[in-house]
Parts: sequence; C-alpha cells; structure tokens
Amino acid sequence: MKKLLIILVVLVVAGVGYWLVAPLFLDTTVSESVEDIKNAAPTEAQVVVAEGTFVDADGFHKGEGTAKLIKIGGKYVVRFEDDFKVTNGPDLFVYFGKDGAYRSETQLAGLKGNIGGQNYEVPEGIDPTAYSEVWIWCRAFSVPFAHAVLK
Repeated sequence: MKKLLIILVVLVVAGVGYWLVAPLFLDTTVSESVEDIKNAAPTEAQVVVAEGTFVDADGFHKGEGTAKLIKIGGKYVVRFEDDFKVTNGPDLFVYFGKDGAYRSETQLAGLKGNIGGQNYEVPEGIDPTAYSEVWIWCRAFSVPFAHAVLK
C-alpha cells in the first residue's frame, strides 16, 4: 500500500511539473488573419480604435508585437498582429487593463498561442474604451507576461 501511495504521489508531482515547465519549451503558433474578422461581419466597416506594442513584463517574461482594438459595427475585437510573440507559460489569458495593472473582471479568453496573429472578440458587458492596455496574464502564478498600451 505504501509503494502504491508513493507511486501515485510521484505521478501527480510529475504531471504538475510537466504542466508548469513544458510551456517554456513549447511554442504554439496561431495564424488567424484580419480577414477572419472581416468574414465574420462582411458588411460592417472596420475601424481601428487604438493600437499599441507589447513590452516585456520583466527579464524572463517577454513580449513583442502589435495589438489593435478594432470596432466592427457594434462589436469590438482585440487583434494581435502576425508579429506577436510572448514567452509561453501555463494558464495564460488575455485581459484589459489600465494605469499599469490588469483588471481581472475583463478576461477576454485564454491565450490561443504564444506566436502569431490572433483575434479575440470582446465579450458583451465589457466596454473596451474604458481601458487603455491589453495584458497577457498567467493565472496560475498571478504574474504578468507582457502588456501593450493602446493609443
């Protein structure tokens, strides 16, 4: 019985360790295009409301590339351009923020990939014009990976 318990603990620790460490060595590339947004609402005009460039959170959590807030009819979409790249990690999500801090009530979605163009529809109930930043946030460790100030 003791050996079984030890084996079970080792398997759980190995599984958690893999979940935490593996993303640092694996890249996920996404290749959504701006055309995907246009195809979702072909008759609506697209307006770039604001855009910014991702910056590193610190010396380990790095980000680069362009983020745009696009309005299509009455909906908003956050677009990461093809030049987007961020350090990969576990449990990464996209949020809005302002004044140098992410806002937990503005979760858009889980990060689709750490490299490449991707689109995130802003959920109803979130007014993106009330925020001036887009954040990549790790929920597992409550740390930022990168953010872009939208202007």
